[in-house]
Amino acid sequence: MGQKTKHGDYISLYWEDKTHEYLRGHVTTEEAQKVLDFECGDIKITGIRHTYAFWGVGIDEVGEPCSLFYPRETPGRGRFKVTEISFEKTTDES
Repeated sequence: MGQKTKHGDYISLYWEDKTHEYLRGHVTTEEAQKVLDFECGDIKITGIRHTYAFWGVGIDEVGEPCSLFYPRETPGRGRFKVTEISFEKTTDES
């Protein structure tokens, strides 16, 4: 059986020019900031949205099957609650 995830767990996603972070469940801004302080350390939340998502199979950049994260606006079969976090970087990356 797979690892159980908990309400408020950080969902680690990788892509260029990341504009949002995601946490499992519908959490408050304060809860989200605590998790992001631990996981990312250099971002300040500018807004949150409570949405839904699911993991599906897709194709990566070299044509291989991979797991992809699909955010959605409404609940549905196989979807779970997520908090979508908008943020700004608080440190200068130059």
